[in-house]
Amino acid sequence: MNARPAVSRWLGLGAWLGPILFFAIGPVAVLLLRSAGTLDEGALSSLSGEAGPFVNTLVISLGAAVFAFVLGVPLSLLLFRTDLPLRGTFAVLFTLPSAIPPFIWGMGWISLASPRAGYLNRLLGEGTLDIYGPGGIAFVMGLSGLPLVLLAGAAALRRVDPALEEAARVCGASPVRALLAATVPLTMPSLLSGAVMVFLMAVSAFGVPYILGVSATPPTRVLTTRIYELVLLGGEGSLARAVLLATALLLLTPVALWATWALGRSGRVRLSAGKGVSPRLFPLGRARLPATVSVAAVGALLVLLPLGAVALTSVQRSFGAELSWESLTLRHWSGVLLEERTLQATGRSLLLAAGAGLLVCAFGLASAVLQRHFRRLGAGVEALAVWPYAVPGTVLAIALLIAFSRDLRFILFERVAFVLALSHTPWLLLISYSAKYLALGTRNSSEALAQVDPSLAEAARVSGAGPLRAFLDAPLPLLRPALFAAFVLAFLACATEITMSVLLVPAGSDVLGTLLFELQSYADPSAAAVLACAFVALVLLGRVLVSLARRRAVEVR
Repeated sequence: MNARPAVSRWLGLGAWLGPILFFAIGPVAVLLLRSAGTLDEGALSSLSGEAGPFVNTLVISLGAAVFAFVLGVPLSLLLFRTDLPLRGTFAVLFTLPSAIPPFIWGMGWISLASPRAGYLNRLLGEGTLDIYGPGGIAFVMGLSGLPLVLLAGAAALRRVDPALEEAARVCGASPVRALLAATVPLTMPSLLSGAVMVFLMAVSAFGVPYILGVSATPPTRVLTTRIYELVLLGGEGSLARAVLLATALLLLTPVALWATWALGRSGRVRLSAGKGVSPRLFPLGRARLPATVSVAAVGALLVLLPLGAVALTSVQRSFGAELSWESLTLRHWSGVLLEERTLQATGRSLLLAAGAGLLVCAFGLASAVLQRHFRRLGAGVEALAVWPYAVPGTVLAIALLIAFSRDLRFILFERVAFVLALSHTPWLLLISYSAKYLALGTRNSSEALAQVDPSLAEAARVSGAGPLRAFLDAPLPLLRPALFAAFVLAFLACATEITMSVLLVPAGSDVLGTLLFELQSYADPSAAAVLACAFVALVLLGRVLVSLARRRAVEVR
């Protein structure tokens, strides 16, 4: 009697696994095989000349991780462990960089600290600050990754038992000494894990290293920008070197992920059975006002000031023009937003982002259901779904370019032939978006499905409903808020994506990410600032919708 459901489950696993292997895992495997096939003396000698970008990548990424860690540790303690006023507002402010693409933060700091035209240099003197070069790239990427450290610290602090500090106080330690001796060591592994994730994010970055590295004196090249240059050059030799560099970039990912796993495991705080944690805020006392002013100043400088600079640049007649009422204009807004090229790019981006969001939700929900039905294979299913998210966007794009550079022909029963032609088409963008952000749908669906009692579907089956009908009537309505949140997150990520879009977009088929990249890099920074403001507004609106969806999910539970 159970044979038919078992067969249907295995068929469902095959239907899910086939596209994942073919479009997400397979291209990376092809990249690795292609890289192994080009390993000869000539390739190795040419690769030795690319040591500079590799070293720059490591140094910049390490600098970004250190910056995020050094700033994130005191901020996480102040925001999530003390009685600092406006803690909730500050937490939202400092986690905002994770919602806005790093490229826009880079644009903001170019407007502020460009040696000749930056607003801060106009006040402090020309050349006082220079955002270009390795230091500027590490700074901007560290700022973008700061929320990763903050959120890791917040999660760890919520798990630490306050009784540990009380025990230290009983032994004669002061409140500060008790906090530093009991709480901080337990949260340090999680904070370091967040810093490793910042390192991995900086390694994968393309937009910020490009706009802050190419114009530096001398130019600063990293692996991602060097791969982009080699792809633009074309030719078998350049492409072979790009493949080798992409492989080197890919090999950094498992090392960073292993470090994150090891740190997370060593820093896992376990509670006694049945024991809850009631967080007790550390009283700042007389330091409350100075701490509040300091946190507010850091937030205004690092978060609000760059966004304000982008907004100001969008209403200037030209970037670097004298700051006066006469130099302010709204012509860029109407000229950029209503331009035919922008409207076409917007329509194309919205369609691709919506399609990718639907695929992410569908395959994410399928992976969550398969994890429940195949408990022994659940970890493998989750790993296959989440793994592409850890692959740098540049590597995934190169892998797709190589795997689908030629038309693929399939012959069925020696009579019917299928031709899969994806090269130089928007379909390759759709595949890359869906594969990259599948983890969003998988994680949201898995967490939501874990909260649903399996007896609901069983009750529907007892009432005579089939497996599909029982799922549609019982669990699915409870999963809708989580699926909506996953759709919005994937939609925002795809609509504002730059790295893969720059490499995969067909000629004459711009999307919003490539249009923003082109305007900022080659054309008009003021026009790019208008598009960046629209990006920020879209992201903020999406975040509000996600918050409402998650609140709705809590109410449903």
